[in-house]
Amino acid sequence: MKNILLFLLTASVLGIASCKKDEQVIEPEPEKTTGTVEIRFIPTMNGEVFNVNQNFIGPNGLRMRYETFKFYLSNIQVQNGSSVLGTKDIALVDFSLNDRSISLESKEGTISQVNFGMGVKQDLNGTANPNFNPAAYPMDHPLSIYAGMYWTWASGYIFSKLEGRIDTSAAQNQDPAYSFFYHSGIDTLYAVHSISGLNTVVTKGQKTTINLKIEVNDVFRTPSDTIDMVQKYFTHTTDDLELAQKVINNLGDAIRKQ
Repeated sequence: MKNILLFLLTASVLGIASCKKDEQVIEPEPEKTTGTVEIRFIPTMNGEVFNVNQNFIGPNGLRMRYETFKFYLSNIQVQNGSSVLGTKDIALVDFSLNDRSISLESKEGTISQVNFGMGVKQDLNGTANPNFNPAAYPMDHPLSIYAGMYWTWASGYIFSKLEGRIDTSAAQNQDPAYSFFYHSGIDTLYAVHSISGLNTVVTKGQKTTINLKIEVNDVFRTPSDTIDMVQKYFTHTTDDLELAQKVINNLGDAIRKQ
């Protein structure tokens, strides 16, 4: 009888020890020391909500629609004066998607300005790297070949891709059919833009939103110049470098605080 009790006691102790060994120790999650900054892009055309595949009156007073409108931003920084609070290396903004925002992690503080490079900075563009392979990026990465922004016939990425059609009829009552496309992308076109006058507070563990607007018609017009989208309807950059530079510079300038 004593042997049986001893056996049962030993088995019980071993069972408890075994259960404790199998239990997983759950470590508490470390306290988050940063906040999330969401930069939202709000495109308009003549002050109306802008969408691709929708007809609008363009900068030349003609009915038109965009079928593609997307661009890269590099080295995105949120700053408090000269102090950088948070960065994001690369982002692709595509106005055909519902999500037109960029998210990055930031230290606590007050954001006074946002800086960004218009296009793909050289070390990511791969133009100085003979072994660069865009196929190495996963499908959901901004620089993936599936984004349709890499020039396979040339080296480097298309910084901005704007495509669509214009109604050139005298009565302006036809479905837009006259094609236009503007593909800007070469290392020398990369330029840094800054949006100041912000006063956005970042709190750790919380999300903060910065709204930036883009008046799409301003990509083709400035107070001193309007690009004729019928006569000057295309560029692959190298075939009309001046036009490609105008378009991408105007695009960067058209991004402003709301």
